[in-house]
Amino acid sequence: MADAEGPKDRRVKVYELNPEGQWDDKGTGHVSLNPVPEEQSFEMVVQCEETNTLLLEHRVQREIDYARQGETIITWCQTDSPDLALSFQEAGGCTDVWNRIVAIIGAREDNDTNGALQGSQVEPIQLPEPSVENAEAILKSITDTPANHREHVASALLQEDYLKKLLEAFREVDKAGKRESAVTFFEIFKHIVLLNEAAVYEVLFSDEIFPSMVAVFDYDPTVKDSKMQHREFLARAKFKQVMDIKDPLVVKKIHENYRMTYFKDVVLLRFLDDGALNTLGSLIYYNNATIISHITEHAQLVQNLFNKINSAVSSIRDHEEKKTSSSGEGPPKGSPSDNDTKDPFLFLQELCNIVKQMLVAQRDSFYKMIEPDVFNSIEDALWAASPQRYPWVWQASVDVLHNMLLHDPAMLRRYMVSRIPSKRNLLTRVVTMIVSEEVTPGLTHQLGEILRMVLDPEAMQTSDKEVFLDHFYKANAAHLDVALASKSTTAAARLTKYNALELFSMCAKQHGYRAKQYIIGHGILQKAVAILPSKDKQLTLSVIRFVRTCIGCKDPAYAKIIEKNRLLDPIIDLFVANGARYNVLNSNVIELVDWIHRENIKNLNSYLMQDHGTKFEKVSYVDTFRLMAVQHENNLNSQDKDTKDEKMPAAAAPDGMNDDNCEYSYFESNDEGEEENAPMLDLADENDGFVPMPRKTEDDDKETDLLATITKRQKTGKLRNKMKSLPKKIVVSRKNSLEDSVPNQAESPRKKRRT
Repeated sequence: MADAEGPKDRRVKVYELNPEGQWDDKGTGHVSLNPVPEEQSFEMVVQCEETNTLLLEHRVQREIDYARQGETIITWCQTDSPDLALSFQEAGGCTDVWNRIVAIIGAREDNDTNGALQGSQVEPIQLPEPSVENAEAILKSITDTPANHREHVASALLQEDYLKKLLEAFREVDKAGKRESAVTFFEIFKHIVLLNEAAVYEVLFSDEIFPSMVAVFDYDPTVKDSKMQHREFLARAKFKQVMDIKDPLVVKKIHENYRMTYFKDVVLLRFLDDGALNTLGSLIYYNNATIISHITEHAQLVQNLFNKINSAVSSIRDHEEKKTSSSGEGPPKGSPSDNDTKDPFLFLQELCNIVKQMLVAQRDSFYKMIEPDVFNSIEDALWAASPQRYPWVWQASVDVLHNMLLHDPAMLRRYMVSRIPSKRNLLTRVVTMIVSEEVTPGLTHQLGEILRMVLDPEAMQTSDKEVFLDHFYKANAAHLDVALASKSTTAAARLTKYNALELFSMCAKQHGYRAKQYIIGHGILQKAVAILPSKDKQLTLSVIRFVRTCIGCKDPAYAKIIEKNRLLDPIIDLFVANGARYNVLNSNVIELVDWIHRENIKNLNSYLMQDHGTKFEKVSYVDTFRLMAVQHENNLNSQDKDTKDEKMPAAAAPDGMNDDNCEYSYFESNDEGEEENAPMLDLADENDGFVPMPRKTEDDDKETDLLATITKRQKTGKLRNKMKSLPKKIVVSRKNSLEDSVPNQAESPRKKRRT
């Protein structure tokens, strides 16, 4: 019978391993175990306690690798789906479920008359006595054990200090210098690690076992003619406690994480399989969660950390003020470059890197706790420290800002808005360093990413958007302009120009009229194109991308500036000089020209074909230029037709009669006997009247609109002047009704009048 409700001690959280190697929380519920007699197994089902949706439905199978981590976590790996984990609220529930899983994966298939599953356990494995003489036998016992029985191997290793005795035997071999025997112990411990048992890992990475265990891996047989130096390296490692953490459990987990990380990334990186890597990664993750939770719950620890950071910033500022010379590489003698200055920054950086892997709720709690202090401290540090003399300050600070922006960009933007009145604000410092020749390429790339995220209008709050962008273009965009206009051709100067162009491209694409006003008003397009030709390929491509971005905005103002200043000439010259080589330059220019063709930007099309049409005739490996030439001809024909239509009079004039004669003849002609000619009405004579005409129809309105359109298109400057001198008369059509224009009076017979 299924225990659908599940006892209270089976309350669990379901986790799923994502492609980035992080555990995603899928929800909380109670696990129920539903027997599957025909397969001698059972199904684990978890339903969300809030929405009652199905979180997990998993059938226990012998082919799947299951592992118990600690007292409350069960994980398993599957080849065709992501790794999963159950984190139990109570250890008792975890033990109950785990025992049932072990009964399945370690059970002997023995069907009774009722077809029920027999849960008889495999007999415990007895390993040989740990000694130098039995090393080969121990290795054979471990390697010959089937994968579904490794739980029993782990149990045997954990009994009666077996691992301690095994390491004592290794120390005898190590002292005697017997390399072949030491290699056997290496193989033993390598296979012990590959058992992928969390309980074994907890013992191996303990304070008592780990120093001796890591010495075994100095005898890696794949390293010829020498030993590894793991124990010498770890002996030099020192535990620096920047925060005064007094909880022994938290301190223990910090040490375990360091050892597991070193072991996973250095010692056995080439040998660990996916299962062992995932298990070690999970143990590190849960230890980190415990550490961050402890720090978040003790705000005074964080406050003490920022006090140390502020003290370090004051020391750096005082030293810079007293410094007599700014030359030389690195901090001069006596500068605050010791560990007391570095450690607070590096510790904050490491904390944020750990928090980045946590769940959203835990990240949010941590970042909200440090928000009141972190930005102010980083701003002071970046203004006080030179990136050349104090690179650790910049690297740690930029890393912290980047992690916080990935979590919530609004935090940093709110602080920057509040600091707008100050001249020494964080935004100004970031912008100036992006185009500074003192900063390394990697750091400028990170700073550029930070500025892009900060200036992204889609993520801005409406209340801050206008103020923040106005401040950027008024106070900070000029730094990018200066870098772009620099005449220096050094590698550092080319990098600053590249960074400035990339940021201007982003601004043109996202900031609309603000960017357009600045780019056109300060001649940024002209300054960018003036860089060409350049030996720096990346800078050349950046110029082309910037011009393409401006054209892609579909703003006639950009197209007019480009046409007026002939800004595409250097780009086309580079394209011609490149020849028929298929490279990025070739593709970028062709794409730019193709965009102009597809959007039919007529002034740029005409500019390119008139100035460079002969050059394009030689390019035959793509149809872009041929199609553009056809489009240019069509545009010219359409323009000629429009010009002729504008000059065409309302009616064709008789041969030998010019425009003036046509105008006079229209007013001087006799309307007698001309049924289609419009009568001339003299409104000055109150006795004149007309025979009522039929009402206007829709066709009449169209005819009137057509006549009005033709009249506007005629060049009738002289006609207007002559009409002013004529008597006030109205020309109407017989077909039109005059009900709206004729005064209310008695109808009278129509009088023929001559003008």
